[in-house]
Amino acid sequence: MQTTPHLPTRRAFLRRAALSTVALGLAEPLLADHNPAPVSKSESDLDYLRATAGKVLASASIPADGGIPGGAKNATGYPLRVPGGTQTYYPAFWIRDAAMMLGGDFIPAAEIEGWVRVIAATQPDAAGLQFGRLRIPPYSIPDHITMGGQACWFPGAYTEQGNGTYGFLPPADDAFFFIQMVYEQWRLTRQLTFFRSRVNTGWGEQPLADVCVRGFDSVAVDEISGLVVCGSADGQTRVDWGFCDAIRKSGRCLMPSLLRWRAAWQLAALLKAAGQPAEAKRLCAEARKIQAAVAPTFLHELPQPGGPKTSFLLSATELGRKDDVWASAFAVWLGLLPREVELRVARHLLALYEAGGTVVEGQVRHLPPSGKFGSHWETALCAADQYQNGGYWATPIGWLATALRRVLPAAGERLASEYVAHLRANHDQGAPWEWINPAKQLRANPLYGSSAGLVYVSLTTNGRRLR
Repeated sequence: MQTTPHLPTRRAFLRRAALSTVALGLAEPLLADHNPAPVSKSESDLDYLRATAGKVLASASIPADGGIPGGAKNATGYPLRVPGGTQTYYPAFWIRDAAMMLGGDFIPAAEIEGWVRVIAATQPDAAGLQFGRLRIPPYSIPDHITMGGQACWFPGAYTEQGNGTYGFLPPADDAFFFIQMVYEQWRLTRQLTFFRSRVNTGWGEQPLADVCVRGFDSVAVDEISGLVVCGSADGQTRVDWGFCDAIRKSGRCLMPSLLRWRAAWQLAALLKAAGQPAEAKRLCAEARKIQAAVAPTFLHELPQPGGPKTSFLLSATELGRKDDVWASAFAVWLGLLPREVELRVARHLLALYEAGGTVVEGQVRHLPPSGKFGSHWETALCAADQYQNGGYWATPIGWLATALRRVLPAAGERLASEYVAHLRANHDQGAPWEWINPAKQLRANPLYGSSAGLVYVSLTTNGRRLR
């Protein structure tokens, strides 16, 4: 997902996850000028999804003078958005969840500026931070931030920071989502005024460009390949990315490396436009290193006698050597893979989709439901067939639909239609949820942001536009 079972304890999370949600109404659409004009069924579905995304993202908004119902007041001075309309479920500002709301022009540039300022204010200096055995590397970006503006560095925790259950270093993805926010503000305004401005940080007032570059470099990588590395030694573990924060992985890790690749291109574009060509050139070189390393490091070819070759991408090189459906689809969506490799991965994803079990009601498991490289993760904090260990999520639908379209366009359209049918049928019960498992009568956290906003954005755009 995004964060972790934690509100207020993991036991409470699992108890809630086992209960069906109550019916919840949706707020008014965020974009009042959207006038659906259905011409065909597919266009009608897309209009419905866009309207749903607007409503859900609006329901996640916390005004600068507002607060969580029955909870903390927003004391940051800026409007924020929590992960979804059920604001008490994750009552804080999550960096990755907020970033996943961007790209569809649902959030105005001025609001994104506020987010960036709130995040930058938590960035530590060159000494980093230490909380007992928990270590925050210099210039890191936190996992989430309280309504009071305080950094929470680890999933499953608030300002007490936890005990290492979710790693002794912060998750490896948030710096890259932070850069995405800055890039999206520029995309909307086409002005560099904000990027060239100075913002408050934990190391004084600094140029935003420097905050971004130092944040980008705060995550440990393999120097040769540029791939993100998650340690396995005691005291060195970390979450690879927030939608696998209950999963332990180690070695070179795929999803944060893909996010680093995208952030490198985005930040390079900003720096080049701002007249910093040397730093832009360095980041472009980092992106190219990652791109060259992904297939040799993570690609696993499948035997296919007499037919077209199929392959998948491993989630990690050590613990977590599994068939990562989400990251494989994301890599295709980004356009990062060589053409022939991309087609092999897309064929495999199509085979999983057509076989059944990986997708239910248009929503997607992290892993295939069976096999040596599927079923369940080796080490997880959540039970089998729940949450990130076998629950079905809407978050990667657009990525997967894009991959399916590469080899069978009708399959991609069918996947999107299946999900919209699910939304229509379950609107009054609280859809879109964070994750579901109909076979076990589980559905958790109604009105979840990335299950609407990110799905719409990733169905209507792709990562190839970066370059």
